Amino acid sequence: WVLPVELGLETLQDLQAQRPAGVETEVFALGRLPLAYSARCYTARSLNLPKDDCQFKCIDYPDGRLLKTREKQDFLVLNGIQTQSALTHQVLDQIPELKGLGVDILRISPQFNDTIKIIDIFHKALFTNDLTSLHDNLTELLPVGPCNGYLVERAGMDHGPQQAA
Repeated sequence: WVLPVELGLETLQDLQAQRPAGVETEVFALGRLPLAYSARCYTARSLNLPKDDCQFKCIDYPDGRLLKTREKQDFLVLNGIQTQSALTHQVLDQIPELKGLGVDILRISPQFNDTIKIIDIFHKALFTNDLTSLHDNLTELLPVGPCNGYLVERAGMDHGPQQAA
């Protein structure tokens, strides 16, 4: 089963306690959060192209098109028919807790650059307790910056440790 990205560690702990034998648990470990889907490609629409002749213009934006707020804060990414978070959800700092909760699979969503380096960082994180340098290396590879809010029981755009209960 796959933990929905909006749920946190406390819910994961409760669900893992009831998990039937033989059922694997997967957690979305890295990638922009999928927020909404549209029947129409945002890229084609923004370029005034008809939806039945989009010319596959999304290929020109392999990591999507970044949108900012009026205050110039990174907010969303439009990627074809999908609206995604601008920040990249990452759970590197929570790997010890995820291992302790019996998570079997960490899903990494590819980005246009550095996906192999990111996989290597996550692989190293599985075998060390010192995540500080790995965290810094990972953050440098993200297009905008990290977030992990949902997993640590905070607002989705936040990044940091779990809130005290």
